[in-house]
Amino acid sequence: MKKRSMALIAALVVAVGGFVAVSTTGCSMKNQSGTDTETVQNSPEPDAVYEAVKAAYGENYLPNMRLTDEEIEVRYGISGDLYSSAIAEVPMISTQVDELVLVKAKDEAARDTIEEALTAFQNVLKEDTFQYPANQLKIQASQVYVKGDYVCFIMLGVLDNETAQQADEGKVIEAYKAENEKAVTAIDALF
Repeated sequence: MKKRSMALIAALVVAVGGFVAVSTTGCSMKNQSGTDTETVQNSPEPDAVYEAVKAAYGENYLPNMRLTDEEIEVRYGISGDLYSSAIAEVPMISTQVDELVLVKAKDEAARDTIEEALTAFQNVLKEDTFQYPANQLKIQASQVYVKGDYVCFIMLGVLDNETAQQADEGKVIEAYKAENEKAVTAIDALF
């Protein structure tokens, strides 16, 4: 049942992404931070980006199962014809939600479509009421980040027990957002 639901969600994401790509042709897109995205001529290799992010977290990097291109298309609604390279890792254990997606788009239009697909995926996660309660705040802090021709989905990091056990959910979300910034900093350093 869960696989069928994910397949239906993925199909919806692909349909919405295609519609958005067609309807925004020729328009300038802004990423979630509200800044214009631009293609960078000398962008780093995907493995270098992946290794830099992984190194930023050290032993606190928890995703440990790499997805195939087919799994990327099903899970995120991103077809292989949109990118030159994609790395996506998720945890093997369903109680964890740490996830990293690094997609190097083939061109600007593909980058915009990929961003829309990852944002739709993020929204589905945020609205999923069947998530473990301990993961809800980390999901709320997840980030879709665009840098050059890369589109990334970042949901990483580990909080110390004192921070994680706070009654103020807003502070916990902010702490998880700060954890995601480690990946953003590592990616930015390569450009």
